[in-house]
Amino acid sequence: MQNCSVRQSIFAIFNLWQKHMDNSFLAINKHKIYSAIRFMAIKDCIQQLDNLPYAIVKGEPLSFFSYGEYSKRITNDIDILTTRSNVKDICNVFLKHGFQFIHGINRREQISILVGSHQVVPLYKRINSFDINIDLNFDVFWGEYTGKRIDMAKFLSDTFDMDVYGCIIRSLRPLKSFVQLILHHYKEMNSIYHLAGHNCINYNMFKDVYYLWKKNKKDITLERLYFLCHEYEIVPYAFYVLYFTNWIFKDVELQKYIDALHTSEGEYYLDYYGLAEKERKLWKVDFQTRLETDNLYELIKDDLTEEDIEKLERNRRIFG
Repeated sequence: MQNCSVRQSIFAIFNLWQKHMDNSFLAINKHKIYSAIRFMAIKDCIQQLDNLPYAIVKGEPLSFFSYGEYSKRITNDIDILTTRSNVKDICNVFLKHGFQFIHGINRREQISILVGSHQVVPLYKRINSFDINIDLNFDVFWGEYTGKRIDMAKFLSDTFDMDVYGCIIRSLRPLKSFVQLILHHYKEMNSIYHLAGHNCINYNMFKDVYYLWKKNKKDITLERLYFLCHEYEIVPYAFYVLYFTNWIFKDVELQKYIDALHTSEGEYYLDYYGLAEKERKLWKVDFQTRLETDNLYELIKDDLTEEDIEKLERNRRIFG
């Protein structure tokens, strides 16, 4: 059971915000309040993960590395990266603390998710009218990926502790955080599910990439990144994401990374979307249009096949 004082603190913070939601100070800091609620809500769960390999990715660690403080980024969930073999144990910890899987998922669908995806069905817990959402991932690649897989146990072997609003979590160091973010953004920018569901090509995602690199250049050197990208065989994806990042920021030093990571495969990807070769499609609009639209689905809907639409509906039913 969750420690009573922690639970009371969660309710106190949440009720304080609700009571004074018009107060300008609280309005400015509402994201910090939301994040504090989330991390207090999972504190007991995290303490029970000590013997399991995991890292909390994106979210608050990314905010700290990119902008020097927590809650500078808006986030609605907590992303945990672990190994496939430890998914069940981590799920059980959260389930014992009152979290639940989203409703309507049968056993067959759960098995298909484990086989054909990089994550399990999200977990959530409601506190008052506030949902704590947990995304549990067991791969940095996507379900459609057919290349060399990264050994997640090794990838998570050099995590370190961070204190996030009183909750001691494990996080990736800047270089691996950068690799994880690159692969995440490539997936988001090319997944039909994400393109159809939300504004997954936007300025802030490239801002995160740029400032994570800019603030941690001593760790994310060209030599170290180049070596890791070749080891993981992700050079085209790194080129792709950094190319569009520098399309916005036009940094001469970052251009050196792009030049070093250039491949014909990466250049080919620039004009296409789709995570699998059989679903890859040519963009009919330029990158500026993709970046500025508030409805990416309108840009791709006429190109979708029946198989694409069926897959889209299945993912919507499972992941929301």
